Amino acid sequence: MSGERGFTLIEALIAFAILAVTLVSLYEAMGTGLRSFGAASRVETAVMIARSQLDRIVALQRLPQPRQGPSAGSDYEWKIEILPAPAHPESTTLFQPALIRLWVTWPGNAGPQKISIDRLVFVRKQESQR
Repeated sequence: MSGERGFTLIEALIAFAILAVTLVSLYEAMGTGLRSFGAASRVETAVMIARSQLDRIVALQRLPQPRQGPSAGSDYEWKIEILPAPAHPESTTLFQPALIRLWVTWPGNAGPQKISIDRLVFVRKQESQR
């Protein structure tokens, strides 16, 4: 029986240990990737909500009332902040620039998450002076 070839029990155990370490590493990498993908998806949704609200302001050419609220059908909330923009009182146009900062917040694993987007828009003069 000295001519038979095969694996010893020790060799098989070492091979299984290497396989187990490799599979655990792959599992951790996939878990991290999925968590990162989920977080990126939440941020992308928040950016789309912010852009949607800003596009609505541009389309309507006036600031919305109220200036904060929930996004319909989700756990996101938005808030509009009007920042000082240069005013030209001698201007005869109906529109005035307004710097709009739109915040979007949503619950996260480590507490509330938020982003902001700024846009310079033109709104009717009487609307921007409220």
